Order: sequence, then C-alpha cells, then structure tokens
Amino acid sequence: MTSETTPGKLVSADAPDFWPEALDVVHSAPIALLATVEGRQPHVRPVVPTYVDMIAYVLTSSGSPKAEQVQANALVELLHWTSDFRHLNLAGSAAVVDDADEIAEIAPHFPYTVDDFFGPDLRAPAMLKVRLERVSITTFNDIIANKRPRIWRASP
Repeated sequence: MTSETTPGKLVSADAPDFWPEALDVVHSAPIALLATVEGRQPHVRPVVPTYVDMIAYVLTSSGSPKAEQVQANALVELLHWTSDFRHLNLAGSAAVVDDADEIAEIAPHFPYTVDDFFGPDLRAPAMLKVRLERVSITTFNDIIANKRPRIWRASP
C-alpha cells in the first residue's frame, strides 16, 4: 500500500475515491459521535478521532466505559456532521490498545497532546483502534434530491 501520512491526513490507494472530501468533513467537524453498545443498549458520545491508513484512533483510558463496551462488542460507528449538513459515517471493528509504544506512534496525529488529554489523572492511557470497514458520505442536498450516499467498503 502506498500512503503519505501527515497528522490526521491520508492519501492511499486503499482509500475511497471520496477520501479527500471525507477528510474535509473531518477537518470541518473534528468532533465525531462514537456509537458503541452495552448489551442491547447503544451509547453515543463525542470524541475527537484521528485517521491514519484507514484506521480511526480514539484516545480513552483502559477502564473507560467505551473500552469495556468495545471489548464486549467490537462493532462501532463514528459520525462527523458539519454545519452545512454534510455527514460522514465510518463503521468498523474496534480493539482496545494499551501498548505505550503504539499510542506514542499515533499520538502526533491527534490535534492535541496525549499528556494534555490525560492530564494529571493516573488512569492508564489507551486507544480505540477502529479498522474502517465501511465509509459513507452524503449531503443535505443529496438527501433532498433522493441521491444515495457514496459508500466505500474495505476489501475482504
């Protein structure tokens, strides 16, 4: 795979053809909504992910409810929604990563420092690592015109 990675950006042969537009949505609306499930109850919360090589990363702590929910059910979805009603859905399978070296490798891609995120709190830092399996993008005008979202699915 050929890719050029800069903080939060990706140009890759494996990316959807609309990935530059998707990253524009991420840039315009860096706060995403993360959906996880606990039993039969969905949970949605704001997060600020970063994207590297078709993987989304979300900082958390190892004992957080999101980490526990991902360990019980790896299927998650992220939604970025802009003020001009473009929305980007990113679905995939997540894993909890608590390896300090892997967190340090991804840390420069976040729009804030890992130390600032965790502050003086002594909770163990962790990340959710979401392998993107489905990405869709649409706009309000597309919805009104009854146009289907543009969809990308990962190769099996």
